[in-house]
Amino acid sequence: MNTPIIVLGAGGHAKVCVDLLLRQGRTIIGYAGPVSSDWMEQRGIHYIGEDAQVAECDARNVTLVNGIGMIGQDLLRSRIFNHFRSQGYTFETIIHDSAIVSSDVELEEGVHIMAGAIVQAGSTIGVNTIINTRSSLDHDCRIGAHVHISPGAVLCGGAVVGDSTHLGASATIIQNVTVGVRCVVGAGSVVLKPVADDKLVYGVPAKEAKK
Repeated sequence: MNTPIIVLGAGGHAKVCVDLLLRQGRTIIGYAGPVSSDWMEQRGIHYIGEDAQVAECDARNVTLVNGIGMIGQDLLRSRIFNHFRSQGYTFETIIHDSAIVSSDVELEEGVHIMAGAIVQAGSTIGVNTIINTRSSLDHDCRIGAHVHISPGAVLCGGAVVGDSTHLGASATIIQNVTVGVRCVVGAGSVVLKPVADDKLVYGVPAKEAKK
């Protein structure tokens, strides 16, 4: 199916999503957010207006792509997803042509798997999660909802990441280690032992940040 798409947002992640969708020949009827974007307009993607204007499009006739990125503990991406989901809209799961995704992977609604990412057999990925550029999930990883796995991050087999957690660029989680919910793992960190909920860790090996 080539259901028409509305992209939410106009920043960096939205650009990457639009580029992916155009490569795949998808129909984008517009984008929504607080501001317009010359980049979008130059590519024929027209500004619908702020989020409230999306309601003028029947939820039965369009799907949404969440173009809001996620840095640290920013919850805007999850709030946007939950708001529109409660209004009856559905979110597209998008997978870049260059990504390698096993046929034995469970992807929930609204997952984004970006260029060069790898997701191996037995892994599960929760709703509204970003598996970003060149990140790698080995076998049997379990990723929660509203997670951002940043570019170049590596998760070894059996790693677990809780809801609303952000793994920074090039972070590494070794095999069978669990990172809790609402955590932030700093860029380049190497996580060798479990991380409790609501923690910020960084370094090699990763240690909890002092408050």
